[in-house]
Amino acid sequence: MRSLSERQSRHLAAGLLISCLVMVALLVYIPVRMLHRHYDGAIANRTDLIARYQHIIATSAEIRTALDHAKKNEGRKHFLRNTGAALAASEIQETAKNLIETNGGKLISMQVVPFKDEGAYRRVTINIQLSSNMTTLRKILYAVETMQPYLLVDNVNVRSLVNALYKNASGMEPEMTVRFDLTGYALMVDGK
Repeated sequence: MRSLSERQSRHLAAGLLISCLVMVALLVYIPVRMLHRHYDGAIANRTDLIARYQHIIATSAEIRTALDHAKKNEGRKHFLRNTGAALAASEIQETAKNLIETNGGKLISMQVVPFKDEGAYRRVTINIQLSSNMTTLRKILYAVETMQPYLLVDNVNVRSLVNALYKNASGMEPEMTVRFDLTGYALMVDGK
C-alpha cells in the first residue's frame, strides 16, 4: 500500500466527514419524516371522524322527527299480528293461500320452516309450492309485495312443465311449478 499525500488525506478525511454527516442526517431525517406521516394520517382520520359526528349531530333532529312519525304511523302494522311461532306461521299460511287462490294459482303444498329469533323479532318462514302460468305468478308476487304485514319472498325456483321443444300454437301460457319461501317477522313481546 502506498501512503497518501497530505492533500489526498485531507480530501479523504473531508469525504469521510461529509459521508458521516449525511448518514447521521438520514438516520435522523427518515424516522422523523415517518413519524410526521403517521401523525398527519392520524390527524386526518380524526378530523374526518369529527366531521362525520358533527353531521350526525346536525341530522339528529330530522332523525327524531322521522322516528316520531314512524311511531305515529303504527309501525306494528308491518309485522305479523301473532307473536307465537305456530300462530304466526298459520297467519302466513292463511294469507298465502288466499293470495294464491284469489289470483288464479293452484296451491300444491306448504311447509313451515323452523322459526328463528333475531333480537326483538321472530322470523317465521313458510316454504310454498304452487302451479301457475307466468301472468298468474306475476299477480301473486305483486299481491305479496303490496300487502301488509310485509312478507318477503326468497329462494324462488320456477320450473316449466313442458319441454324446451314445445311450440304453443294456442297462445296460452304453459303451466309452471313454482317454489319459494315466504317470510314474515313478528315482534316478540318480553322475549317470549
